[in-house]
Amino acid sequence: MGALFCRRGSRTRNDGLVPLSRTSLARKGPMSQKVITPHNVIDLGTAMNNMDGDTELLSEIVGIFLDTAEDQIRSLRENIAAGDVQAVAIDAHGMKGAASNFCADAFVKASLNLELLAKDGSLEGADSLLDTMAERLEELREVLVVVNWDELARNH
Repeated sequence: MGALFCRRGSRTRNDGLVPLSRTSLARKGPMSQKVITPHNVIDLGTAMNNMDGDTELLSEIVGIFLDTAEDQIRSLRENIAAGDVQAVAIDAHGMKGAASNFCADAFVKASLNLELLAKDGSLEGADSLLDTMAERLEELREVLVVVNWDELARNH
């Protein structure tokens, strides 16, 4: 898997994104020991290839996802509380698909885990899986705010 801000093994900074020194984001609060790096959150290079280099399209897809994700997480929480396994499976599947469009693999994996649990007819442990999805969403937000879409377009 490639990386958001540089290719693996490469330390060059000619990719149009923020410098590596700004890509590690320390978390605040109870998880303050965890450091978020773009490399374990999103594969922007592959996402750009999937979009045939169309940065505007990729930026729009990411924006729509981020604009709607909180409401979808809230809906999932309500459906889990109501015991609606079918709605949870459908919603988790939708979020997984949306995030896979821009190669947010950690979020995709978290969504898949919740989807599969619900498809198996169980919601035991679903709250914990949803908490993981919410954490991955926050990591995505933290990383995506430093993406310079104009530079990415010029250098892809």
